[in-house]
Amino acid sequence: MTATLIETGTEAGWLAARREGVTASEIAVVMGLSPYDSPFALYHRKRGDLPEVEDSDAMERGRVLEPYIAEKFAALRPEFTLLGDGRQLYAHPDRPWQMATPDRFVYEAQGHPSIWDPLVAVLETKTDAGGDDGWGEDGSDQIPVHYRCQVLQQCDVLGVKRWYVACLAMRSWKLRVYTGEIDDQAEADLELMRREGLAFLHRIERGDPPDIDWRPQTTAALKHLNPKVEQVDVTVGRRLAISYRAAVRRAAEAEQRKDEMTNRMLHAIGSGRRAVEAGTSEVVATRSVYPNRRISTSMLRQDYPDAAAACTVTRDVTKLLPAKPKKDTA
Repeated sequence: MTATLIETGTEAGWLAARREGVTASEIAVVMGLSPYDSPFALYHRKRGDLPEVEDSDAMERGRVLEPYIAEKFAALRPEFTLLGDGRQLYAHPDRPWQMATPDRFVYEAQGHPSIWDPLVAVLETKTDAGGDDGWGEDGSDQIPVHYRCQVLQQCDVLGVKRWYVACLAMRSWKLRVYTGEIDDQAEADLELMRREGLAFLHRIERGDPPDIDWRPQTTAALKHLNPKVEQVDVTVGRRLAISYRAAVRRAAEAEQRKDEMTNRMLHAIGSGRRAVEAGTSEVVATRSVYPNRRISTSMLRQDYPDAAAACTVTRDVTKLLPAKPKKDTA
């Protein structure tokens, strides 16, 4: 292993060290390839403008199942010995901004490997609830692109040429193992990733935030950065104004069109359950009827006002309401 271990000591120290560079789990965010974060939000977190990402159910699930998945992998591949606990932060010896925290280190030595034994690969553990179609066949190197960025940077930081991803399918509770090597294509991808990572850090130094995008994490960041409303008018560019109005109009038209086609499909299905495309066996839509039970807040406030008051939660909401188009008075 050629990487440098970063001594952090505490959780706060670990987070502070990560903010100084780009970790393997962040490089896909920097490149706009992560479904879980945005470059804009990451930029402001590293500047200290935003808090760290709050723990989610999916994050907790992955953390809790990590040792179990690693043990399952070890049972499938007894020729390897695994070390590490997924909390050690490493930096590239020549590019200290490039960091990685592998879940496990893979050694060929049996029993108790030492620092003198060769590290042959990194292992990353994942869970799949069935919502990501980026997974290929068991044994292949086809994994979601953001995870590929992660394991490539881990290999780059640690100086190894092979990676493994052990993915636990939540529905079947079966483990799939993916593996790949740092070949010519991976080297080309790594060269791009290094350039993008360094350019992102230069943005932070210059105070030059990434472009605004569509991601929910960008929306949340903007709301956090501007929590209050000042009673002032702000002049925006004409191009932005035109583009915003056009986007709102197209969204409304698309929603109307979707509602129309939904009604046409309901009319065609009638009392049936599924709509199947003519000439094929492909299912187009499935119709279901079920009771929608919910608590009536108006009845709760009227009949049980004390309980309603005790259960009332107040939070700030940021909404952007498009102005109604002016009527033509001509």
